[in-house]
Amino acid sequence: MDMYFGQADQIMQSLRQAVQGGAIADVNHLAHKLAGSSLACGLSAIVPPLRKLEQGAKAGHLDGADAALAEAVSALELLRHAVQDHLRQLPGS
Repeated sequence: MDMYFGQADQIMQSLRQAVQGGAIADVNHLAHKLAGSSLACGLSAIVPPLRKLEQGAKAGHLDGADAALAEAVSALELLRHAVQDHLRQLPGS
């Protein structure tokens, strides 16, 4: 999980820069990459806002990207806290 969250933080930072810079292709790539790794880890709560970003970029625009990015950032933090709380409750923690 440490690896996932470390990479997710890096991707999210790059995604924020791509949205701010209007780099549509980068938004598409980064949102797709983070959605895929999130699904692979079973952390699907962050996927819907990432798909919004990806779909907008595929359509050639970033309308609503700031809101979707904010939603993704919030979802990532909620997931981080949920995973940390779960790990603390495991025997031997």
